[in-house]
Amino acid sequence: MTEVQFYRDSDLPFFELKLCDSSRLAYKKHAHEEYSLGIVDAGRSTLWCGGRLLAVGPQSVVLIPAGVIHACNPQAENQWRYKMLFLDAGWVNQFFAATGRPAAGCPAVKAMTDKQALAVIGNMVASLTGPSGPLAKEASIISLLEQAANAVSPVLPGRRTKELSKLAVIRDYLHAHFRQKITLAALEQVSGLNRFTMLRAFKEEFAVPPHTYQTLLRINYAKRQLRQNKPVTEIAYAAGFYDQSHFIKVFKGHTGVTPEKYQRLR
Repeated sequence: MTEVQFYRDSDLPFFELKLCDSSRLAYKKHAHEEYSLGIVDAGRSTLWCGGRLLAVGPQSVVLIPAGVIHACNPQAENQWRYKMLFLDAGWVNQFFAATGRPAAGCPAVKAMTDKQALAVIGNMVASLTGPSGPLAKEASIISLLEQAANAVSPVLPGRRTKELSKLAVIRDYLHAHFRQKITLAALEQVSGLNRFTMLRAFKEEFAVPPHTYQTLLRINYAKRQLRQNKPVTEIAYAAGFYDQSHFIKVFKGHTGVTPEKYQRLR
């Protein structure tokens, strides 16, 4: 039995996430217009590409460039489960150029077994399949792509630049618009910083990435509104959260208590 799910976001048309849970699912030789970034959850397979055979196992991350003909053949005795992130080739090539890497020319397989790498994968899936906004979603994709790209093409020395003077513009924009839906494209436009280098530079300067900074602003706003005894449902939407359930989960994660309990505290 095969179960396949797809996730897309109209605000971020450059990606498509595929979740596949199957006892055995093999494909003939084929190619995609997009870059393919696959994460294996269970099972083992052999990736064929241009006469080369690459072993793929649990917690492997596979990066396949756009247009490269390949085929994946899971072993029959194993359950085969994986996630596949399809990324627009132009968007990925911008990432390679902005981060000082030569574009990937052939598939690569990297085992991501350390806790930090696994957390990056988990965060990406939770963001893309949950109620996160476009800022958090794109940031999670870039974080995972950075992890995978390090195995393919390391950063070339001297090509990465940080325009720290422009980070204050981003911070001020977040303060002014934190209740709204914000994208990396918007931050790129107001600051002049490339989105791929912006994330790292912003985190180095302010300790958290832009989407987390935005969430902190929303939480602080919500706390002020709760102290004024505003209705929780009203606060959830006014602060910019997806719905009341999302607001309660995020608020408790940051404060240790639900909004209702915080409101009762005196």
